[in-house]
Amino acid sequence: MKTWLGKLARIPLGVPFTTTLVLLLWLIGPLTGSLSSGPPGDLLDKIGFGFDPWLRGQWWTPLTSMFWSGGLAQYLGNTLLVAALCGFAERRMSTLRTLSIFLITQVLGTTATAVIVIGSGADEWWSTDLLSAVEVGPSAGAIGVAVAATSALTAVWRRRLRLLLLLAVVMLALYVGSLTQLSQVFAALLGLALGTLVVRERPEAPSAPSRGETRLLVALAVAASAVGPLVAAVSQTASGPLSVFQYLLVGSQPDRAFVDSTCADPGALVECRRLRAEVRMSGLGSVFMSVVPVVLLLVLAEGLRRGRKFAWWATMALNVALAGLGAVLMTSYVDEPLPRSTADWVQTLAPLLQPIAILVLLVLTKAKFDVSAPRGTYRAFAGLAAKTLLICAAVYVWGAYLLRGQFEPTATIGGILTDLPTRFAPPGYLGAIETAVLPNGGPATMLHQWIGVLFWLVVLAGGLITFRKAIVERRAADRDRARALLEAHGGTSMSHMITWPGNDYWFTPDGGAVIAYRVISSVALTTGEPVGAPASRSAAAQEFSRFCTRNGWTPCFYSITDDLRQHLPSWNSVQVAEETVVPLEGLEFRGKKWQDIRTAMNKAKKSGVTAEWVSYVDTPPWMSGQIKALSRDWLADKGLPEMRFTLGGLDELADPDVRCLVAVDDEQRVHGVTSWLPVRDEGRIVAWTLDFMRRGPDAFPGVMEFLIASMVVRCRDEGAEYLSLSGAPLARLDQDEQTAPLQRLLDVVGKTLEPVYGFRSLLAFKAKFQPTYLPLYMAYPRVAALPSIGNAIAKAYLPRITFGQAFQLISKVITRR
Repeated sequence: MKTWLGKLARIPLGVPFTTTLVLLLWLIGPLTGSLSSGPPGDLLDKIGFGFDPWLRGQWWTPLTSMFWSGGLAQYLGNTLLVAALCGFAERRMSTLRTLSIFLITQVLGTTATAVIVIGSGADEWWSTDLLSAVEVGPSAGAIGVAVAATSALTAVWRRRLRLLLLLAVVMLALYVGSLTQLSQVFAALLGLALGTLVVRERPEAPSAPSRGETRLLVALAVAASAVGPLVAAVSQTASGPLSVFQYLLVGSQPDRAFVDSTCADPGALVECRRLRAEVRMSGLGSVFMSVVPVVLLLVLAEGLRRGRKFAWWATMALNVALAGLGAVLMTSYVDEPLPRSTADWVQTLAPLLQPIAILVLLVLTKAKFDVSAPRGTYRAFAGLAAKTLLICAAVYVWGAYLLRGQFEPTATIGGILTDLPTRFAPPGYLGAIETAVLPNGGPATMLHQWIGVLFWLVVLAGGLITFRKAIVERRAADRDRARALLEAHGGTSMSHMITWPGNDYWFTPDGGAVIAYRVISSVALTTGEPVGAPASRSAAAQEFSRFCTRNGWTPCFYSITDDLRQHLPSWNSVQVAEETVVPLEGLEFRGKKWQDIRTAMNKAKKSGVTAEWVSYVDTPPWMSGQIKALSRDWLADKGLPEMRFTLGGLDELADPDVRCLVAVDDEQRVHGVTSWLPVRDEGRIVAWTLDFMRRGPDAFPGVMEFLIASMVVRCRDEGAEYLSLSGAPLARLDQDEQTAPLQRLLDVVGKTLEPVYGFRSLLAFKAKFQPTYLPLYMAYPRVAALPSIGNAIAKAYLPRITFGQAFQLISKVITRR
């Protein structure tokens, strides 16, 4: 605990400029009474930036404004922004460069906003409110220095972060349109130019975006266009050219007092009815319905990130619809005088131009989105959506008729059916539609508002699931081909696992090497390393990675050796297991360190127990029945389903290449069993790998030591090179070295699960055989994929775990700690 606290305490010392700026914000704010609602009026006029201060010659305001914020929420937001962006820049560049670029972009960004934009005619392009606005905050400098610091990144991350930051500031400017947002745009552009000048040595030369990166960049653009209207709706002062889109989310929300005064006029019955309908649209259910377009575009953006063809067509259709709405807005001027000001034209054309820009982007990148879902996926999805719609419609009609007295006017079947389609559309799209019936009771209001939410939740979740479905051509012949390559060329001590059920297979173009994998939640998780001819195997990893990218998957090489990890230099890696290997040449159980092994061998001899080398499929019924019983009792004690993936079970024992070593006494009672996987080199078995281990409840102490020792003697005498006691997941040899945060996290997970699975105890047990320790790694292309990879690994090891078993697992972890 003290170590962690010490490291956290040292973080601010590594970024002195960032730390100083944050401290100044929180010192000056309370001292000047600005923390709760921003600087007082007189102080704001002296230190805030804007068009009026610039006209008055207050040249210092772009500099002084960065030490205040507009209220408590802004103080918190600016603190996070400065800590994240300035801290990132200060770690990538020197403190002096960070300070210099921050000041330049802060001062010039705010000055350019006041002089160029506002001075050139805010009433023509933007809201006239900007002429009198005065604002404070350090966000412009934070954005500018962060964009500059991206020049020190690799080409891939440089593109990604620049696009993310530039999209964010441009969308905020177009939707919210305040002085702060406009200054961020200018600061970002200045930071972009300064970064190329200051950072001269880049990690790598610029290159064209890959297929996967192009998909990600397009998805980010679509996501930004989706979130923009929501940001404008949340901001109560949105005045940007695209702020009109917020009304498609929230519609108009009339004041209650205004509604009451209108309804008090007997001659305003129609207007009263319309206003009351708008008020009733403002419930929580309507809020959820309002953000359906945003969530729908975000779901489609996820599909675009995965390269899905269906997502491309759906995004095209949705943006065509949005462009149509913009065209409708333009035609609204037909019966009115043509817009006279530039601001009118901007407010009219902007809602049309944004979806057109997205459409152009999609058309230009269409070739990148060629991933299809498995046959029948969208037919099943359409069926699900249709069934959900019919059920929700029936529930609404039936429920509304039962509650017809809680509607105004009293609901009839005709009125309910007329109102039915509006229950599935966002409220902001219903401004021109007269409501047929309005709820005035609690149950009726709940039914009226939430039936559409239920439908869209099912559709959105179903759509997201379709994007995660993968086309995997699983052919029985592929497994035979993989086995043939394994027998001909061999592999690592874990390579025989590629023949297990559940694997899919990718072959190199020349057919000389194979990678076994399984796609789980769009992660292609490999079973060990490539297997095959050395010439084909060397390039297989990179070719497989490109194959995954084309299919919208994230590749992850699991349980690989350090040799393969070195062939993936640009990938991230972390140790996930420790393999224990026992060299056999000249091995004798002599000396004090082998005392436990000799004791186990002696106990077996006294108990009349022998080790029988058998094939599971050929064992007599009395032996196979006891082996099944041992496995069943072991699982019952755990209370969890059997772990799979790199841990074999009874199904894997049926492989004719797998051998079992069974401890049996004179009364034909099975004390324990181990299974061994062959390790081949150029067609010859050179070693064996331990897999399945079970001991009977009444077995003599040391039965596992006896079985492994018997295997050592047998293989040594037959001339085998080594025995692998396999890898212990989430356990590793403590070498007292400095480790990365992810490695420390996995160590904590392993320690937490130790009371249930005992992986560390297993590693300690294997130490009795004086093994050589070999780390096994997981390699993955990007840190952002870790949550998906973690989920895929959990599902691979526990594919059939139920909610009850998961709860039992958590309970055992808590109670046994």
